Amino acid sequence: MSTLAFIINQKFCPVADTDFNITAFGYQDADPHHNIKDVKPEPVLQYLTGGRGFLELDGKTFEVRAGDLFYLPKDKFVHYYACPQDPYTYYWAHLDGVSVPSLIRRAGFSEKEPVKSYNDGRIERVFAEILPLLREDTFTGYLSAKGHAFRLLSLLLSYRGENSEKMQSAEVKYVNTAMQFVKNNFGEDIGVTDMAAAVGVGRSYLCVLFKKITDVSPVRYLIEYRINQAKKMLASGLGVTETAVNCGFNSPAHFSVQFKNLTGVSPSAFRG
Repeated sequence: MSTLAFIINQKFCPVADTDFNITAFGYQDADPHHNIKDVKPEPVLQYLTGGRGFLELDGKTFEVRAGDLFYLPKDKFVHYYACPQDPYTYYWAHLDGVSVPSLIRRAGFSEKEPVKSYNDGRIERVFAEILPLLREDTFTGYLSAKGHAFRLLSLLLSYRGENSEKMQSAEVKYVNTAMQFVKNNFGEDIGVTDMAAAVGVGRSYLCVLFKKITDVSPVRYLIEYRINQAKKMLASGLGVTETAVNCGFNSPAHFSVQFKNLTGVSPSAFRG
């Protein structure tokens, strides 16, 4: 019985301009006593390569078997355990970022439907390819692992026909334009009204579109993007006050509150 796990230190492995990261990854070998009760800090995907087990979520019990992938939502109590007579083996991936909830939802997973059966050898192969890349503990290995993670999500999304439709509807273009505006101007004193003006639509309409397409509000996206950029600046050695100014916060105190709300630590503690 063994478990392979790799935790990614985001402070020392920053990746520029992305809303998607792997924060932990591993493999669980067959163990008849495997029994986990937990609240996950990020969304988790687990793919069974053998055996059977059970997932309890929101008062419901789901049986999981080899070829199934099950979803553990963020900040929800979950209980999953192996069948003692036929214990499961599985890969698991913690994913973090503004785009992750939307991608998981587009793949068809939800708290009400957390389990899907694939029996697709390609999915297992992608999981198997990610772990050795992360264990290299290099920046290039991490980037390659992220590429494989996108391949994995692409495979999962391909099972739903609507994901093969043309993406560039007018609504998607509006949201993409708003996102690009944030990326180009996050260090300035901007808000949702400015995002809407850059797109050429009303503020309320942009809020509705943004939530529909990304699963987060434009305010949330702006804050999370700023904090993600701030983490990279702090990791590079920039001071807290200078980072706050560069990321568009009106005061270091406001920056510290928002940073701790999203990361659980103060900017000074993160900077080390």
